[in-house]
Amino acid sequence: MGSRDIGAGDGADSGPHLVVFLLFLGLLVVFVETIPPRLLMVILLAAILFAAWLAWVGEAGLSFLALGAAAALVANHAFEWLTTR
Repeated sequence: MGSRDIGAGDGADSGPHLVVFLLFLGLLVVFVETIPPRLLMVILLAAILFAAWLAWVGEAGLSFLALGAAAALVANHAFEWLTTR
């Protein structure tokens, strides 16, 4: 029970989360350009409502994650629009 026990298991738990993150990032890069603007607005509204519900039930960190995912989609569309004009 020395100082070596502090934080034990933190590194082993990050492996599956990293795999899921990289798979999601790959899908985002491949499929995000095929999302039409109208569907993007629906996704953004759904993410805002989902984040509000998560904040209501006390999961503020997850609500920021939902808002971040929606903001990433909007930022990607804005970047595509600005660079392809």
